[in-house]
Amino acid sequence: MIQTYLRHQIDWEQPFSQEEYARRRQRTRQAMTEAGLEALFVTNPADLTWLTGYDMIWYHLENLTGLLVRAGSDDTLFFDGRGHTTIISTTPEIRDVCWLNHESVESECRQIARALADFGLASARLGIQPWAYAPHGRTSDTLKHTLEAGGATVEDASFLVEELRFVKSPAEVAVMKRAAAIADEAMAAARDAIADRVMETEIEAVIMSTMMRAGGGYPGIRSMVGSGPRAGTHHSPPQHRRIRQGDLVFLDFCGCLHRYHVNLNRTFSLGEPDQRWTRLMTTSSGCMDAVIEACRPGDAVTKVQEVADDYIDRAGLRQWVWFVGGYSLGIAVPPDWCGSHWLSPRNNLGDRTLEPGQVFNLENQFDVWEDWPGGSGVAWIDSFLVTDNGLEVLSKLPRTITTV
Repeated sequence: MIQTYLRHQIDWEQPFSQEEYARRRQRTRQAMTEAGLEALFVTNPADLTWLTGYDMIWYHLENLTGLLVRAGSDDTLFFDGRGHTTIISTTPEIRDVCWLNHESVESECRQIARALADFGLASARLGIQPWAYAPHGRTSDTLKHTLEAGGATVEDASFLVEELRFVKSPAEVAVMKRAAAIADEAMAAARDAIADRVMETEIEAVIMSTMMRAGGGYPGIRSMVGSGPRAGTHHSPPQHRRIRQGDLVFLDFCGCLHRYHVNLNRTFSLGEPDQRWTRLMTTSSGCMDAVIEACRPGDAVTKVQEVADDYIDRAGLRQWVWFVGGYSLGIAVPPDWCGSHWLSPRNNLGDRTLEPGQVFNLENQFDVWEDWPGGSGVAWIDSFLVTDNGLEVLSKLPRTITTV
């Protein structure tokens, strides 16, 4: 059971107010009703955090940690193992718990089915989330088959809560602005740490320690750090390579607060860069200005992609493009920092309109295979907030190459 004495000892700031979480539950129930669902079993880690504030580091393959939400009641039921008693007891928005026995996936699924039956939902129409990082697909299939065997009609509701997370509340926007400031602080500290013979892993240490000291948390994905021949790296963590005079240094990470992410990428040069790199980055930096000038609330989200692509083509940069685009940002739990909404729609979610409260990143990443001195590529990434007046850039740092 929940250890109420621990709950009474909570003396640290909670991410959001009780009222904020209540609004999220109410919006979820409304969306369920509109979808014809009587119940929803939430297993997507980011959705669990959004609905309850639950923050746990190990969603293993057979993990069936989840939250039962009923369309007709504000009462929820959380499912977890007894080993997480302390986490549960110190997460105020979790009010009632069914402790899973962890004997086997099949036994846990039967426990979940019995709990649904206790609420009169054995034959209900309910949603599960097979498109999530947890649980594993085989585990999710077992849950589906078990519930169906009990008489339930089970539907894929993987994106129901994520759709609600797409537009942030004022409280969420405030958290994301603070995450952006933390990212800027960490990027500035990393810039100041760049020096001859410094290892890439040392730069990562500066980034992480700066964010933690600023009150942030671990991002949903490992940082990308590359220097010299690795400067055009994509999705590569820092290595033991030592930076040398004349190198480009590529840094890409997210500032993170209460699991809310704001993406930031900058390229630096240890010493004056080759002017071709400078021209490439200076020219590409205008892409963000073009998007801000052209896009307004009410426009299609894809317009951001179209304007960015048009700018890159008119500027004559297409031959070096690795990626120009972006995706929605917000709550994320490892191993990812982005959701299913991209500037170019994916997962059959369709296009959306720009609405105040949305946060996206925009990337300009270039690979150059012409042996320019200093590295193999350059990039910048900024994140913007949609406001009533247009698009607000969340970073205060310049997008051009910075010489150190």
